[in-house]
Amino acid sequence: MTRTTTGHAADEFRDVARDALKLGGRCVGAARDWLGEKREEFNLGRAAGAGVSAHGYRGIGPRGYRRDDARVREDVCDALTESDALDASNIDVSVQDGVVKLSGSVPHRLMKRLAEDLADACTGVRDVDNALRVGPSATAGFASGATAEPLA
Repeated sequence: MTRTTTGHAADEFRDVARDALKLGGRCVGAARDWLGEKREEFNLGRAAGAGVSAHGYRGIGPRGYRRDDARVREDVCDALTESDALDASNIDVSVQDGVVKLSGSVPHRLMKRLAEDLADACTGVRDVDNALRVGPSATAGFASGATAEPLA
């Protein structure tokens, strides 16, 4: 009996799908085992009174430590500058007592949200006051080489 090419391809596809399901089951099992081990380690640490959090000790500084506002501002400005998806050319950043205030304008609503998320992710930021306006900035069009001279 001769199989058609289509039948052979369907059998091969079925075999690949069956293997993928087996592999997926093994991955789920391995993940479940790993999570169980981590849960057990966490519970042992908590039972011992170690005060271990689920994420370790990152971000827990010395008693009374607060990051300087100038450093926080520098980090926020760096984060806004380094983002390839954000035009930060018309954003002003100020920081007081760890509260970051973003003012100015951005061309898109997503950029407003991104700027807030980037600022909030910086170390030492307690809160973000996002006063950015969405709309064309005063510098819109100049990045593409346009000049500020009026047309005659």
